[in-house]
Amino acid sequence: MRLLLTFVLMTGGALAQSGHHLYVVNKGADSVSIVDAASLDVLHTIPVGGNPHELAVAPDGSKLYVGNAGGNSISVVDLGSFEETKRIESADFAFPHAIVFTPDGRHALVTSERNRKIVLIDAEADEIIRAIDTDQGGTHMAIMDAAGEWAYFTNRESDTVSFMDVGDFSVAANVAVGAGAEGFALSPDGHEIWVSNRNAASVSVIDVASREVVDTMAVGERPNRVTFTPDGRHVLIPMGSGEVYIFDAATREVIDTAQVGSAAGGILPSPDGARVFVASGGSNAVHVIDTSTWDVVGEIGVGSNPDGLALR
Repeated sequence: MRLLLTFVLMTGGALAQSGHHLYVVNKGADSVSIVDAASLDVLHTIPVGGNPHELAVAPDGSKLYVGNAGGNSISVVDLGSFEETKRIESADFAFPHAIVFTPDGRHALVTSERNRKIVLIDAEADEIIRAIDTDQGGTHMAIMDAAGEWAYFTNRESDTVSFMDVGDFSVAANVAVGAGAEGFALSPDGHEIWVSNRNAASVSVIDVASREVVDTMAVGERPNRVTFTPDGRHVLIPMGSGEVYIFDAATREVIDTAQVGSAAGGILPSPDGARVFVASGGSNAVHVIDTSTWDVVGEIGVGSNPDGLALR
């Protein structure tokens, strides 16, 4: 692990994160790195299935689900023993990718990217309940609102965002956005969804209530993931070049940029909003951005080709 000197001096931000762990999937190493979010030390490296892309922590913090896209499975990792305890497999999986738990921890939804399905899992028994057919191609990323009433999915072949009613797990609407809808994020107040359109070099802003695109902003090439800071004031979007665009969420204007490693992907803020973690697949590292200056102040060496992140 390598840390920049400037980060060592940031003791206040580190203390604020005491007790939190950062979880990182390493696509090229078939593993998950568990990092102390205060010290930035890698505590554990856990083998999982083939070519993992995304992961999610159960609401009670007891386990991880890891989407093994190349292995057509979900690894269940116990966070007490730090071991894979089960591998969920199904004929309904075709490149399982993003995962989201319901807030009560009873269910999880997994995007099955290459066969137009979303797989519903009993997250208490770690068993598949059913596969939900959709009419959208390339269902990729997933998020859920805080109340657990609506789940959302990007569809990068159909260029849409799906709205799913979690009450009956039915798709209620598909909102057209830009080409190659990839990463996205729901604003902390639940009013907007920002979507990175990878093939269009743009970002779409959806009004959740009206289910309409209310703005589209041009950005750099290959915008990837999206995250809001916890206060909702800023939106960060990494580009294929490794540059991270920082938007003022209210004005929807770029106010700054930060340069991280190549092939920047997974991005996530710390709970207090003091820092943002960015996985740089081409650099085999997670970079740390100080949100008070928008400078890169730290670097965590993890496994090969890191991407999806979770924090708890």
